[in-house]
Amino acid sequence: MKIALLCSGLGHVVRGHEVFAQELFELLRGAVDITLIKGGGAAGANQWVVANVPRNSPLLDHIHVPRHSRWADALREQERVRIEYESFAYATIGPLLQGGFDVLHCLEQEVCTVLYANRHLFRQVPKIVFANGGAIPGPDLPPCDFVQEHTARNLQFSDRRKAFLISHGVDLQRFHPGTPTSFRARHGIAEEAFVAISVGTIDINHKRMDYVIREVAPLQHIHLVIVGQESRETPGVMALGEHLLGQRVTFTKLPHADLPQALAAADVFVLGSLFETFGIVYIEAMAMGLPVICTDHINQRQIVRQGMFVNMAQPGALTRVLRDTPHAAWAELGQRGLAVARENYDLQVLKQQYLQQYRRIAASPTQLPEPGLTKRLGCHARHAWRTMRNRVRGRAQ
Repeated sequence: MKIALLCSGLGHVVRGHEVFAQELFELLRGAVDITLIKGGGAAGANQWVVANVPRNSPLLDHIHVPRHSRWADALREQERVRIEYESFAYATIGPLLQGGFDVLHCLEQEVCTVLYANRHLFRQVPKIVFANGGAIPGPDLPPCDFVQEHTARNLQFSDRRKAFLISHGVDLQRFHPGTPTSFRARHGIAEEAFVAISVGTIDINHKRMDYVIREVAPLQHIHLVIVGQESRETPGVMALGEHLLGQRVTFTKLPHADLPQALAAADVFVLGSLFETFGIVYIEAMAMGLPVICTDHINQRQIVRQGMFVNMAQPGALTRVLRDTPHAAWAELGQRGLAVARENYDLQVLKQQYLQQYRRIAASPTQLPEPGLTKRLGCHARHAWRTMRNRVRGRAQ
């Protein structure tokens, strides 16, 4: 059984999506023949890098969008991501044809769509699995053979004929209470300070780091640490932080391997986003024993279970929680969250679930779709129309 795990953003950006791909590969190699196919970074044993046009390429700096559109920046960003996905997808076809894989596990729907449409090229037709990290409902899923959902709620809205549930997980060997850290000393944060940490892209529209800054600003006893990769909105967020918090804010970017040290230096974790499909960083913080403050959404209530759930759209809501919750209550909440992480999100437990699902999927029958009556009639009608048009208008020779 040979598995190909495909992630175009790996090597270009650092998000939970890419962390999931790398950690799944590390978890399963040695237990199954798995190859990680990524868009950037370094190649290695069973790690292939394929050429593509990455979303952050300067070649895409001059994307044309409708003038005066209030959504111009968002449209450009969508185009950047689409080009990365599709250029990556087509670039993988050659290596995949040579690889003889039984299962293609795709993390992006555009990649899944391209590979599914070209399954007929393979000597041995692979099963295509889509990891639904975007909570796409069943009717809008890309064409695929199987769908991995990450939460019970999203499973309810998926294609139940194809879907199976395996949650995201956390490496409890790396994320655990008592992790040694010199993070405060390196960043000049006083040992007696109460530190709130937020981890994610430093932006306004999704992770809403500007909201967290405004909510922390009135609380003079709190030092805010923001860890994440930069975006086009980052300069504005950093300027706001320096204006409202002065020396009480620290911005930094860390490789994922160093994230436990940053979390170990904090007293509470908070994320200002209004919605997360999952939010791997929640369970990483819980595994460290940190109390988690997150959006009051049914998905997050099912995932975090033991957290402080706040209406992040309401000004002052996060401020009140941070101000009015006793320190002893934070410690107790952190311990309850730690128990949830250990019981439900241990990667070593999830490893067996992946192996079982891969075996089931690889052993399932494969049959290329045959055109039905409606499709055949449509093809005949289009051919008849072209023939008639050419007889009337003539045809280039």
